[in-house]
Amino acid sequence: NNCTYWKSRSDDRGLHRAGLCCVNIGAVYENCPNLERFMGVEVAMVSHKQPFNKWNVKIKKRFYDNYLQQVGTKEMKAWAKTRWFPRRPVLPTHIGYDRVLN
Repeated sequence: NNCTYWKSRSDDRGLHRAGLCCVNIGAVYENCPNLERFMGVEVAMVSHKQPFNKWNVKIKKRFYDNYLQQVGTKEMKAWAKTRWFPRRPVLPTHIGYDRVLN
């Protein structure tokens, strides 16, 4: 199971970057409050009714636990440096079909 995240080093692609590769989990904050699971990780328990930085800390813990279950060996700080996002992603103001037409 190789990760194809564009910023990953070739020697660090053995485990998929759940929550970062393909779709950044940070993009769902306040946009998908009914989401229950994301790439196999339970996210419904983390409320969107809190500041992003607190939400991110709680979500990050869940994805780090998932990484460990995949036999990841990095400590959380080292894992977060290469496998997590430090701040909220910037999204377009118009999403989906409306963005194409405007």
